[in-house]
Amino acid sequence: MVEPRHGIHTAVSPDRPQVYAHVVAAGETLLSIASNFGIAPQTIAVNNGISDSAALRPGQSLVIPPFDAAIHVMTPGDSIAGLAARYGVEADALRDLNRIGSDDAALGDPPMLLIPVPDARYPGFRLHLSEPPRVLAPRLRWPTDGVITQLYSPAHQGVDIAAPYGTPIVASDAGTVSAVGWKGPGGLAVCIYQDWGLETCAYHTSAVYVEVGERVSAGQRIAAIGTSGETTGPHVHWEARTNGALVDPLTYAPTVTKPVVGGATGSP
Repeated sequence: MVEPRHGIHTAVSPDRPQVYAHVVAAGETLLSIASNFGIAPQTIAVNNGISDSAALRPGQSLVIPPFDAAIHVMTPGDSIAGLAARYGVEADALRDLNRIGSDDAALGDPPMLLIPVPDARYPGFRLHLSEPPRVLAPRLRWPTDGVITQLYSPAHQGVDIAAPYGTPIVASDAGTVSAVGWKGPGGLAVCIYQDWGLETCAYHTSAVYVEVGERVSAGQRIAAIGTSGETTGPHVHWEARTNGALVDPLTYAPTVTKPVVGGATGSP
């Protein structure tokens, strides 16, 4: 065993977390900026009054917190306790984070608070993604536990995974719900824009548990396996799109090999 010569101490910075300023450059999108700063696109949107990703313009000035948080300017009637309750955080933790000793001490001018929202689910906020984002990095998880019954091909532009009726379908990664509803022969469907740019869709569901514009986390249950639309048995037809073009989702899936059995289980 090697012992340090001196004791190790952790120093806590007396400074409050800093908010960054960013000017949107040509070619940048809400998702690419969020990726560069290591936060969710919802965090940038909610703190800059953006409800639609297409509203971002080159030259636009943004305020960006150092982590997923709401930037809140205190107004008469606000209190630390009230804001903590609204966002589901501890009041003392909120004071510690912002280096303040009481509700009205050392808030600065203007009196600003950073309120952490680790999952980037801001109360009452929905983000509309109306422009195809660029794919930034490949990483996905399987949408459900089951058996692959049909692979991606020019005639079948998705992957079919069979599982018992009602089996949970989860978000392949953190992102924003981009579509929910009936999709012809594909039945009841739900689509998610991952934060890094890929859009994935699940078809033939029996139920959907999220709504358009909602923030979802990786692995969150978003739907259930079903038989809606044209299908010969319970399964999910899993699709992926980049810039509107269908691609093989297995390109971005884990390398673990799942067995391929049977044949077609339905139409997308």
